[in-house]
This record gives sequence, C-alpha cells and structure tokens, in this order.
Amino acid sequence: MILCPSCQSIKIVKNGKTYYGKQNHKCKDCGRQFVLNNNHNIPEDQRKMIQKALNERISLLGICRVFNVSLPWLLNFAESVWNAVPINIGLSDWWLKQLRPKKAQLIVLQLDEAWSFVGCKKQKRWIWVVFDPVNRLVVAFHIGNRGEESAKALWRKVPAAYKGNCLFATDYWDAYKSIVPAKNHLEGKEFTYIVEGFWTGMRARVSRLVRKSVAFSKVDRNHFLAIRYYFYQFNLASLGRLPNQAVILTS
Repeated sequence: MILCPSCQSIKIVKNGKTYYGKQNHKCKDCGRQFVLNNNHNIPEDQRKMIQKALNERISLLGICRVFNVSLPWLLNFAESVWNAVPINIGLSDWWLKQLRPKKAQLIVLQLDEAWSFVGCKKQKRWIWVVFDPVNRLVVAFHIGNRGEESAKALWRKVPAAYKGNCLFATDYWDAYKSIVPAKNHLEGKEFTYIVEGFWTGMRARVSRLVRKSVAFSKVDRNHFLAIRYYFYQFNLASLGRLPNQAVILTS
C-alpha cells in the first residue's frame, strides 16, 4: 500500500515521470508529489539500526533525518517490519503450555486502558491491555473505544491458559464488570499499580503516545501496527530474562 509522505493518505495516483525517468506519484488529498523507494541502496547494517530506532522515542521524520532516508521509503520499511509481528505478540504455544494451572493460579493479571489518539485529540483510541506482572508480559491488547464492546474484544484475546486459572485486577471502570467473572475479579487501584507503571514506561518509549507531541499517528493502521510492535519487543525482552526460556525466542 502506498501512503502519502505528508498526510499518509492512501488516495495516491501516478503522475507522470521525473526528469530521471522515475515514476512520480501524487496525493489526491494534499497534492504532494513524490517518488517511491528513493533511497533503495541502503546497506543491511543501517536497516538493522533503523529497525531498532522504530522501537525508540523518535518520530519517523526524526529517523529520516538521522539516517538520511526518505519518508516514503521509511514508511514502506516500517510497515514491512510491523507486519512481521506474530499475532501472539511473542507468547508462543510452547510458552503457554508451560503455564500449568497451579502456576497460573498464582498470577493476578492486571487490566487497564490508556488514552491515545489518531489524527487529532478528538479522535480517541483507547489501548486496552491484559498485563502479567509476574512475568512482565503483555498477554493481550485491543485498541478501540472505552466501552463494553472493546472490553469484550480484549477478553476474547486472552489465552485460555490464563483465562481459566488467573485472578483479574481492574480499576472501577464499569466495562470490566461485563467481562470478568465476579469470583475472579479484584477491583481497586491498589491492585493495578504495576500496569499503570507499565504505561509510564511505554509513553517514555513510544513517541506517538506522548501527550504533548507532534509525532502522533495519522492513520489507524500505523497506530495499531506500531503499538503491536512495541508490545512484541517488550515481550521478547521479558521472555529473554526468564530462566530457561531461550527456546521461546526461536519457536
């Protein structure tokens, strides 16, 4: 998919050739003209550094300035990296099988949601997570509104190994009562302080989530992919610190 480097619109048409014979494109929304893959001869070691930069608090335009690449190239490269993230965000079947019921019963999963936006602050996108504070893992996440519909979508993504055995801690937001069984539900801020600290760390690492920033997401797809990529990298780092879990990183 081709995105406009200025407004990230997908309404792109071909617009003749450049002086050097390259295909020119034009955005029908903002009128920007650009050439795709204008920095195609980028060495592999630099690509790896750019990939690492995608998980740091630096905007896409900032990455372009640091590594001297064009925004169209970076958008295509970033999308290829983000799309490679597995649906399980690093929680392999092998890992879930190791989570025996007796082990899971010792875990109190913490559920919380954080505010974000796409395009402008009126277009709110709430990021819901289920966080395992014992192993420091993002078990599941969902991006949507703040109502019961999003809460139920989050609940459907919780792996059965956790859902059937753990307790669940939330704040007093009513939407949680529609998904968490009362017998397994702990309510109160005193039970969710770890996941709230997780949000603080995440905002320090993801530029598009900083409250006062111009590096915000312009389209929902990139918003979702970038956040999922962060959760995946976070989980891989956590799994790498657990004893005898090296197999997870290659499974």
